[in-house]
Amino acid sequence: MIKVIKNRYIKLVKNENNKQLNQLPQFNFGFALLKNILSFSVIITHCFNNNTTRDNIILFITKRRRIHVPSFFILSFYFNYNTLVSSDCKKKIERIIRLLIPFIGWPIIVFVFCNYNSTYKQNPKLTSFDVLKEQIFTGQGQELFHFWYLFCLIATTLLFLIIIIIFRKWHLFVLNLLLILSYYLQYSYNYKKLLPYYHNIEGLRRAHDLFPFAVMGFNLKAFNILKILEKYKFNTFVICVLIYNFTEDYEIFRNISGIAYFGIKLNVLSICTVIIFSLFPSNKIKNKYLITILKLITNCSGGIFYLHQAVQFFFRPYYKDIRHGTFKGMILIYFISYIISLVGSTIFTKTKLKFLFS
Repeated sequence: MIKVIKNRYIKLVKNENNKQLNQLPQFNFGFALLKNILSFSVIITHCFNNNTTRDNIILFITKRRRIHVPSFFILSFYFNYNTLVSSDCKKKIERIIRLLIPFIGWPIIVFVFCNYNSTYKQNPKLTSFDVLKEQIFTGQGQELFHFWYLFCLIATTLLFLIIIIIFRKWHLFVLNLLLILSYYLQYSYNYKKLLPYYHNIEGLRRAHDLFPFAVMGFNLKAFNILKILEKYKFNTFVICVLIYNFTEDYEIFRNISGIAYFGIKLNVLSICTVIIFSLFPSNKIKNKYLITILKLITNCSGGIFYLHQAVQFFFRPYYKDIRHGTFKGMILIYFISYIISLVGSTIFTKTKLKFLFS
């Protein structure tokens, strides 16, 4: 009798464990792949010299490179939807801290390093305390000028949190109302009236540009749009590819300007890109080693973004490919940034300093 009860208990525990495993979120191979492509695209945008090559593949990448920031913004608010709408304040605070640590941490690291290094000590852009303050308060000033992106991410996240707290039941309606207002301001001459209020703070102006992409990502998760489209994978894929190429190649979309991070075209291209990669058949990838490797690289995509500009600046005296901005140099920047991110996140894995590298 005792043996029967014991066997039933073991069977029950096994079933419960299997149920919990099935409830775990599936690794999204498509989004992981997209994050890595976008990370490399960021490096291409900031560090590549178009005059060094006429290779068709490079021209293809550089032609479409501008979707990296909008796509990253969509993904960020898609993945953080549950955190932002959660009633758990601790999760929300942790999200802000996660963004603030690299935003404040890297400028201070660069400032301290350059002040104690004779090679860079004479460069006021790297050693001036006033420049450091400008970098921390605006996301620009040092060689980390791309940190305006983090400035936008923090500002937009705080705006979303305020709206969610104030309009708890109506937050989606309010956000989409602001989305329409944002498009109106950007595609009418009214946006010019706002420009004096930015006081040359690039991050603040860009936050206004990128707001629509944040709402797009939020809507994708809130309305379960990607799950619905997954039922019609083939049709969705074909339609998105057709829309993408039509939008990219036809002149009509190039003539619709406004701010909106290079105009209406990138709104269409970035959302199509995210949907296309979401349709990747992740459930067909069974190779655990391949998934582990991709997870390892993807976990460092944040660090690659934070570091690549500094890596280019500090390593260009030693590598002519980095100095001349060749494609080989871009691979070197990616590789060096990844190694530093991997080592840093491994060393500080049990502390919040890991957010500097991941």
